[in-house]
Amino acid sequence: MKQGWTGVVLAGGRSSRMGRDKALIEIDGRSLLDRALDKLDAHCAELLVIGEPEKYGHVGPFVIADEWPGKGPLGGIATALRYASNDKLLVIACDMPALNDRLFDLLKSQLGNATDAVVPRHEGLIEPLAAAYHRSAQPAFRRCVELDVLKMSDALSQVRTSHVEVIPGRDAWPGDLFRNINSQNDL
Repeated sequence: MKQGWTGVVLAGGRSSRMGRDKALIEIDGRSLLDRALDKLDAHCAELLVIGEPEKYGHVGPFVIADEWPGKGPLGGIATALRYASNDKLLVIACDMPALNDRLFDLLKSQLGNATDAVVPRHEGLIEPLAAAYHRSAQPAFRRCVELDVLKMSDALSQVRTSHVEVIPGRDAWPGDLFRNINSQNDL
């Protein structure tokens, strides 16, 4: 069900290890940003890109400048929570090309009235840039950004967070599900 959901692609990273803008890197003729939007489009009634409108405006009118540039993903998520038309958001980083429909369906099914965030977890790691968030997390996330508490795990401890165990390579999950493209070697 797409109704009631906003899909958010975080595209505002510095790409320092890559040496060029990751969102615009093409694989098989499609940029990582376009691929991320395509994946979310099947699950969300509205799409937003958090990043520089001058860089990414070509994808559509739904590109919003990060309110807190340089404050990492938390600033981007807080911005998205402010501007989304819907209360429920699927948020992904543009540099995670193996995220899939099964994960999105699981996240959406777990975000309920008593939860502000649903975050995948595996082997002690969390994946907050492939997660579902409710607008109710916005005040706590904004407060964290304003206080310069930018670590996602610290921000998630301030809201009602539930974790779903998703272990890449097990239970029919792809082994590269949470793979990040950070450098040329990752392409």
